[in-house]
Amino acid sequence: MAEDRSSTQRILPGDGLLHPLVFASVALLVVNDHVFKLHCPSWWTGKLSDVAGLAFFPLLLQGLWEVVTTRRERPFLPSVPVLLTCVILTGVVFSAIQVWDVAGLGWQWGLGSLQWPVRALGALWRGTHVPHVAPVAHTADVGDLLTLPALGLPLWLGQARCRRADTPA
Repeated sequence: MAEDRSSTQRILPGDGLLHPLVFASVALLVVNDHVFKLHCPSWWTGKLSDVAGLAFFPLLLQGLWEVVTTRRERPFLPSVPVLLTCVILTGVVFSAIQVWDVAGLGWQWGLGSLQWPVRALGALWRGTHVPHVAPVAHTADVGDLLTLPALGLPLWLGQARCRRADTPA
């Protein structure tokens, strides 16, 4: 008799990022930012990036938390409070970036700093001057708050993962 595959899979720290909808969100974000926005910029392409980012970022935060805090000697279980914290934190920071200039400036420099190592390695590879850390472009848009319901996706995926972990194999 064949075993039910879902009952034999272990839940591991950070594996919430392996869901196909998370991969689809990241792919959509990349394609939208590097293709759609260049070839057909519109109100929709701006909102599409926000939806895609909100759909995966809380699960990225949760995964990072799980990997950093999990001890090998204890069995791992995903946490609903950690998931909720990541979803709420993402929503609050995203909202602040759209409505508060100081938060927007922090976002520009923070993301620019995170992108710098990749830009520096690219410059070294090409044999060109290593660039300075620079802020990314950002336009605050209160209308972006319309995309906050996209946080329902990581909440739904994360809660389903927690329920699977609570179900005996």
